[in-house]
Amino acid sequence: MKKLSLSILLVSMVGMAFAQDVKPLTIGDPAPAFKVDGFIKGEKVGELKKGKAYIIEFWATWCGPCIAVFPHLSDLTAKYEGQITTVSVNTWDYPRGQNEDKETHVKRVSEFVEKQGEKMAYNIVLDDANDTIAKTWMTAAGRNGIPCAFIVNEEGIIAWIGHPATMDKPLEQIVNKTWDVAAFKVKFEEDAAKAKAAAKKAAEDQAKVAELAKNNDLEGFDALAKEMGLQSALITAINGDGNFGTLVLEKYAGKVEGFTPDTYCNIAAYIAGKKETSAASKETLAKVSEACFKKLDEDKSAGAAADHARILLAKGDKKGAEEWVAKADILLAKFMPESGRSRVKSMIEAVKKQIEAAND
Repeated sequence: MKKLSLSILLVSMVGMAFAQDVKPLTIGDPAPAFKVDGFIKGEKVGELKKGKAYIIEFWATWCGPCIAVFPHLSDLTAKYEGQITTVSVNTWDYPRGQNEDKETHVKRVSEFVEKQGEKMAYNIVLDDANDTIAKTWMTAAGRNGIPCAFIVNEEGIIAWIGHPATMDKPLEQIVNKTWDVAAFKVKFEEDAAKAKAAAKKAAEDQAKVAELAKNNDLEGFDALAKEMGLQSALITAINGDGNFGTLVLEKYAGKVEGFTPDTYCNIAAYIAGKKETSAASKETLAKVSEACFKKLDEDKSAGAAADHARILLAKGDKKGAEEWVAKADILLAKFMPESGRSRVKSMIEAVKKQIEAAND
């Protein structure tokens, strides 16, 4: 099993949080309205015109898989220049539980995009704080994870939906007008039905864990983990009650196949940020995080140090948080691969801002 990070594990769950009653969207339907809330880079595309084909892609600054696909999306944009217009929508990016005003949001996303340079060589627009475009496109189409791309053909019809890393062949056929929309619709809706069943199962599992959390029933969780698989059960637990999630993490840290030590640090920081997480739980999370940090080599530990700083800040230890974020800065210069440093640097800068805000 490949190594996983919490940011990847939680991507699909983020979208579920915003699901609401919207008009369903599937292959062969007309493209929905495109209500852009601002423009970051390139052409100011605020509407989709018939007679033109579009790639509409969704991403966020915190999304590692999104960042990984930037260069490929740029390559496709260059390859089909004049034949298709790429518009990348920044969405699900207003921090939940925080009051980030639009000016601050635009500045933050703009600075992120500027640092990417030619990795993001296409048009970039903003969704609003209510994620309006994501709701009418992503949620409507049953898509709960990013990155995600939609190809709109010259007739204004949704011809394809999927991960942008997998759209080379359908894009070529759509441009050449050989794409079978009807055939893809059948496959897409079959896959959507499977995804819906999986989402229903996930909701049922979440309810089971929530019931166990009421009594801090770790024995019951152990039994459920055998049924679900430990990795899935742990992810479900940490997305529920923070205090029960802490108990589960404390017991299983270092024991989940596919999770590296920095993943546990990331999980601990995530739980520490929950409103219901108690002071006692935060103390436990700090111990788990520091123990996992010590298992990392220096060239992999910068992000874990930043996460540990987040936990210390959550439990009111500002001085400790400042010391650990300074340690993260030092470790960043040693981080490998070098291509990952920009992502980790963004993590560190975000923690610094949280510390500054706490000092105000």
